[in-house]
Amino acid sequence: MIAFFTTTTGILLLLIISFNLFMLTNHGFVIGIYPYVVVTSLLFVLSLLILHFFKGILLAKIIKTLLIIISVFMLFTLNQIWRNTQLLNKYQNNRSIYMDELMRMTKDKVEKIETIGEVEEGIVNLIELNTGLPVTHYNKGKLLNGGVDTFDEMIEEISNAKEHIHVEFFILRNDRIGNKFKDVLIKKAKEGVKVRVIYDGLGSHKLGRRYIRQLREVGVEVKAHDGYLSSILKGKLNHRNHRKIVVVDGKVGFIGGFNLGDEYLGRDKNIGDWKDLQIRLEGEVVNWIQKIFLGDWYYITGEKILDKNYFPIQNDVTNFMPTQMITSGFDTHWNEISQLYFSMINSATEKIYIGTPYLILNNSMLKALQTAGLRGVDVRVIIPKKPDFFMVGWANESFFKRLLSANVKIYQYEEGFLHAKVFLVDDKMVSIGSANLNTRSLFLDYEVNAVIYDEQMANQVLQEFHLYLNKSNEVTYQDEMKKSKLQKLKQWLGKTIIPFA
Repeated sequence: MIAFFTTTTGILLLLIISFNLFMLTNHGFVIGIYPYVVVTSLLFVLSLLILHFFKGILLAKIIKTLLIIISVFMLFTLNQIWRNTQLLNKYQNNRSIYMDELMRMTKDKVEKIETIGEVEEGIVNLIELNTGLPVTHYNKGKLLNGGVDTFDEMIEEISNAKEHIHVEFFILRNDRIGNKFKDVLIKKAKEGVKVRVIYDGLGSHKLGRRYIRQLREVGVEVKAHDGYLSSILKGKLNHRNHRKIVVVDGKVGFIGGFNLGDEYLGRDKNIGDWKDLQIRLEGEVVNWIQKIFLGDWYYITGEKILDKNYFPIQNDVTNFMPTQMITSGFDTHWNEISQLYFSMINSATEKIYIGTPYLILNNSMLKALQTAGLRGVDVRVIIPKKPDFFMVGWANESFFKRLLSANVKIYQYEEGFLHAKVFLVDDKMVSIGSANLNTRSLFLDYEVNAVIYDEQMANQVLQEFHLYLNKSNEVTYQDEMKKSKLQKLKQWLGKTIIPFA
């Protein structure tokens, strides 16, 4: 009994130390190992409980063997994660060399930006410095706000492809909309169009071999970003490709929050109506979306694609809409999208509207929002009332009191699931993409956002926000103060999944 409690206490102390290290530092090793430490600790405690309450020589041997296997796996994984953090410079340099080669494939128009304010230009320069990705000027955007129309728009564009189609999703499902996409990709491949597809090996784990085989049989190149086994062997189970990209003929690109599954059309009764945002882009920025896709293709296959046909000269679009693509991932030092969100919040003088399914904040992001609210900026955050996982809801609510006390307004969307990842600042600047406001998106996963410096696009997004607000319930500080001890306990428990969420 004493040994059991001593070991359990030691594991609990390890968890507490690990959690506090996670909250205090953004070092890649600490962020990477925390989920493994938690899962391994829970397995050890469970095994000890079984050994304590259920006696038997055979059972004891089985449990001890499993603990040895778990320990070996944990040590191997820790070594791989440490090795990955030490090799980040090498990974980044290899990718940077290829990205530099891709940059030389295009000659975007370079002009002084005169139609945006000094604040926006300052953020442009900051983002360029941190990411190496410049602002493009001549672009055209169409906001897509969900439902069948969004998928129909992508499918129609794919159907008109003449040369190539590049598709990248975190989730690719073998369901009605997934098969509709598959059928049109097969049709285009048979017509001689070059088709490449990237899906995340974990996010799309239910896809099935038959789906992939049908695509490959007609010449579609289908690649997984780190499946189960490769993720385990590389120590990268925790680093997923969360990007959503479609590029057609290098002329049209789609970026946003939509994956390829029926639930995004509201066909999952457990989730209900799904609200999301996608943006269709034309112009110079599409060359950069293309480069991001090809960078991911290079990571997976080692194949460098430097064919100029993938980067057509973008002279057709004369509309001035400054747009910047921002990527982030574990293989960079900068946490670029985290810096983007932080910079947007701090630059605001009038309003900050945020739509996100996850309100999982680190200390710097929390302070930035609090400071903005206290200095008089109209800060509004909209999250779904019903989360996709109950503990995520508890984690979201754990930040309510601190935000509300700093004049930040919080709304819970009540008519389905709000999945949009969108930032609007001062009706001048908008970020739309795949990155949530949570630990996974900002520090662990591979993400991509489009940042648009355009009042017309900002106005369209503002109209969407008002639609969300009309279907939301505002949470007040008084509501938080009235919460029961059980509800406060749930919020406390929600904090424990912050490193996972």
